[in-house]
Amino acid sequence: MEQFCMEESEGCSQENIRFVLLKPDKLGLQLELPEGFYPMPEDRQSRYYPRKGRPELIWENNCGVQITMQLLKQQIKPDQIRSAAEELCLLTEELFPKYRLSPVYLCEEGKLPAGWFLMEMTDMGKEHIKAVSTVREEMILLTFTYPVKESIKWRSIIRQSFQTLDENGDMTDGEN
Repeated sequence: MEQFCMEESEGCSQENIRFVLLKPDKLGLQLELPEGFYPMPEDRQSRYYPRKGRPELIWENNCGVQITMQLLKQQIKPDQIRSAAEELCLLTEELFPKYRLSPVYLCEEGKLPAGWFLMEMTDMGKEHIKAVSTVREEMILLTFTYPVKESIKWRSIIRQSFQTLDENGDMTDGEN
């Protein structure tokens, strides 16, 4: 467990944020996220993700933050992550023209690269980060949706989490 910000830090009025290592075995991926995330109950999944092809993993916390992860069944090498994220950004722009998108960024500080961009959904009071990475050369899509009023906090947390992306043992049907 890693502590990201400390209330006692000089000149800092931030809350304590403790990261825990999550290993969704079903995807063969591991990353650190703030403690307090849990699998979204099935009835809520049906409301938020009513279509077929819903993400394999949908987590949430008690503050309205949602995280999804799904394998896209498309082969990709680590050096193709940025271009894949750029393609996803263009597709997202076509599908959701009313939302403002950031440029695509590439995080290479961890063991696995993550290409990502931000989507501002001001009409819903939310921001949404879409990221792509690779697990055993298979593309994985991660999404993070959080309240816009906490955007500074969650943008920092998510970038910290990207630095912890790694492959995790064998892929199984279980999850941790």
